[in-house]
Amino acid sequence: MQTLQALQKSIHSAENLKSIVRTMKAHASSNILQFQQAAKASMDYRQVLDMALYIALVEEDSLVNEEESGSSGIVLHVVFGSDHGLAGRFNERMANYAVSQIGSNEKNRVIVIGQQVFRRLESIQQIHQLLSVPQTTDGITSIVQQVLMEMDAIGAGNGLNRVWLHYGKPLGHAGFEEESALLFPVDLSSFDTRKMNWKSKTLPTFTMDREVLLSELVRQYIFITLYRSFCYSLVSENTSRIESMTTAEKNIDERLEDLQFHYRSQRQNGITEEINDVISGFKSIRKSKEKKKDEDDVKA
Repeated sequence: MQTLQALQKSIHSAENLKSIVRTMKAHASSNILQFQQAAKASMDYRQVLDMALYIALVEEDSLVNEEESGSSGIVLHVVFGSDHGLAGRFNERMANYAVSQIGSNEKNRVIVIGQQVFRRLESIQQIHQLLSVPQTTDGITSIVQQVLMEMDAIGAGNGLNRVWLHYGKPLGHAGFEEESALLFPVDLSSFDTRKMNWKSKTLPTFTMDREVLLSELVRQYIFITLYRSFCYSLVSENTSRIESMTTAEKNIDERLEDLQFHYRSQRQNGITEEINDVISGFKSIRKSKEKKKDEDDVKA
């Protein structure tokens, strides 16, 4: 049985841990807000790109996806995870999902975002490159540029056939689902004039070379799609972390309640023992006095 001093120390440690958990939950909530806002901004920009691509392709009689590669070449997979732990089953789920989607093919190249998911994949998949997870919206741009440079390097060397993104996508107010998205080649058929309707009667025009414009727009499209995937993954990571911290906080509360119960019980037992000692001492003194009085009466 723990002493009162040991119980006090355990209670203090549990309260400190609860404070840390609350701080982590608050930090995760703040992160979710900023990455949700970044995801929304990227979607707004994506809509602008959609309209720009529509205009660039509006005079095409038959749309051919010039970005599409042949069946040969490297298939690049980008797997999103986290650098830090305490994110529930986020990294475990993403690793298992990535393995099911990537399969075994000598043409595969895998880029992993995050140390935690890397540790789960390194013994299963051959990892081409490991990148850190950005912790701010400004940091996302830097990592996106690194991925794009690697895509260019692979394309210039062995040729790039496909680029797949595997990330967590938020589900409403809680949870996430694993999702895969084809980053490259861009499906230009989705901007076919037969499938989109311009809202006004007058179409914008452009003066630069169509091929140059289209190439720049496609590159921006790839950039913003990759950027949005980072935002989704970061929201999913922090959502999973909040769920994990909520469970931890509940367990800490239960542990604190148990410790405080034992502390109060032992303290009450200690007080009761002290009172009993006082009563026993008082009875002993009174008995001693009564015995002495009886002896004095006998002598008299």
